[in-house]
Amino acid sequence: MADDKVVRRRIEAFFSDQIVIDPKDVRQVGQELDALKIKMVPLQSSLRLGLHLYQLGDLADGVRLLDHGLVERVKRAAVGTYMEGEEPSALDLALFHLREKSAAEHAGYRPVVAKNRVYENIEGSPYSGGSVGDPRPAPAFALPARSHSTRRRPRIGILDTPMHAHPRFAGRYVTDSDDALLEERQDRVSFSGHAIFVASVAAQQAPDAEFVIYPVLNPDRLTTSSWRLATTMAGAMDDDLDMMIMALGGATADGREPLALARACERTSGVVKVAALGNNGRNEAGAPPDVQVSELPPNIPMWPAASSTVIAVGARNAHDVFPAYFSPTQAQAPWVDCTAPGQNLRGLFLSGHVWMAELNVLEGVVERTDRSDYFPSPGYATWSGSSFSAAYAGGAMAQRAYTQGISVQEVADRLFREEPGSTPTTYDHAPSAGIDGIDVIRFQ
Repeated sequence: MADDKVVRRRIEAFFSDQIVIDPKDVRQVGQELDALKIKMVPLQSSLRLGLHLYQLGDLADGVRLLDHGLVERVKRAAVGTYMEGEEPSALDLALFHLREKSAAEHAGYRPVVAKNRVYENIEGSPYSGGSVGDPRPAPAFALPARSHSTRRRPRIGILDTPMHAHPRFAGRYVTDSDDALLEERQDRVSFSGHAIFVASVAAQQAPDAEFVIYPVLNPDRLTTSSWRLATTMAGAMDDDLDMMIMALGGATADGREPLALARACERTSGVVKVAALGNNGRNEAGAPPDVQVSELPPNIPMWPAASSTVIAVGARNAHDVFPAYFSPTQAQAPWVDCTAPGQNLRGLFLSGHVWMAELNVLEGVVERTDRSDYFPSPGYATWSGSSFSAAYAGGAMAQRAYTQGISVQEVADRLFREEPGSTPTTYDHAPSAGIDGIDVIRFQ
């Protein structure tokens, strides 16, 4: 069932009764909400993020105490963010009031308070739409062997769905919690194989990497909150990561980076972060027949990919041309940093009979379609999407670091902030990286 505490719009989704707030502003916000008889109930705190999560009680009743012109002021201030039939929620009105009143009374000062947003798996409709998101059975293949080096291996965090324990991936990953592994059952849907596919695409480029699995996406709804994603990112600093690969994302109606995610990106600055640009391209001419393109506008920033601290990866098509029909163009998404192959990539997957599934964004539920396929044991597939472009690029960067005996951060700096370096030196006979598969977009 859909979560009735979530407001779902065409562009954004958020919890209707939760706020994320900086401790510095708790007193001020609390006083203003108390005057409206709106209760603030603490849910969680994160010292690493320097943020609190609160639930609001009697929000709708409290908002009714505000002046009748508030709704129109909210709409005027947010021209273009509300589509036909959409109205500001009680939380929209309360947050606007808090900021407006504070700015008027304190020379423009606005408290640091925001929504707890909802992110979806990047493969979900409408980002890919239709059957383009369906994995297909593929012939068996072997992952590249690891080198015999005794040096520390790069550690890559996969922030995704729970992990399918594929036998061909054994020994290459560790889990961060008891729920990080997928519950085994007969009636499987395609999205259940997302994390193992992402990780195996990265492992084909980075055979010497060790992967850490963080199950941030609910396996039944393929969603997570900005709070859970941010606190997981901050908590991962205990795990000595070199990189995070995030094949998930969410848009905001105002195009601004969500507070909790921005704080998490800032406070994990020592870890290279790679994210999928999004599958919200609309190149209908290049799409296969009978494929529904994304309903999300291609110029909408997808977070975390659009963050200044994250490497955003767009997808190239089967002919190695950017963009793939489902990927926004550089003109539409100028925050794209690089491109990588993203169409018909092969990876490890589920085995047996698998039902194809789609994410109904407006309802917030995963729907099993009437499409299905059989994947011979132990499970291999081809799949398309910018999720897998991000995995490809992240793996290639990690392996280049291992090959050259430098940090992943140094590789990222050389690729994106400096001119290309000299021919790399290989240490300990480590396999070379597929770094040539990454096309870095350099801005003049």
